[in-house]
Amino acid sequence: MANRNPNRKGLMPAWKPGQSGNPSGRPRMQPISDRYAHIAEEKLPENIRKKLKLGPGATYGDAIALRTFQAALEGDIAATREVREAIEGKAAIRVTEERESPQVDLSAIPTRHVPVRPN
Repeated sequence: MANRNPNRKGLMPAWKPGQSGNPSGRPRMQPISDRYAHIAEEKLPENIRKKLKLGPGATYGDAIALRTFQAALEGDIAATREVREAIEGKAAIRVTEERESPQVDLSAIPTRHVPVRPN
């Protein structure tokens, strides 16, 4: 097979051995999350801000955080989990093992008779 590019002889390598050709990596594309983050920083309209009793300059993110806390306080388990995970991070996944309950012979345990006093 013929060499397709005979002029490659004088070219330097793109990078040194051990050096990445793309140190930053592929850019992370999160179009929906990026839009949420942008909207969360926008100021709330006055009517919504006043209805929620938030201070001047409150954002959509402030409103969502407030409403999530309120829902958690009202017993919404999903909201409670959301608040906890936002603060502490996701809980580790617990792996449970299915096994039979151990059989314990209770007859080997000494007992003592306690008389019952009538009232």
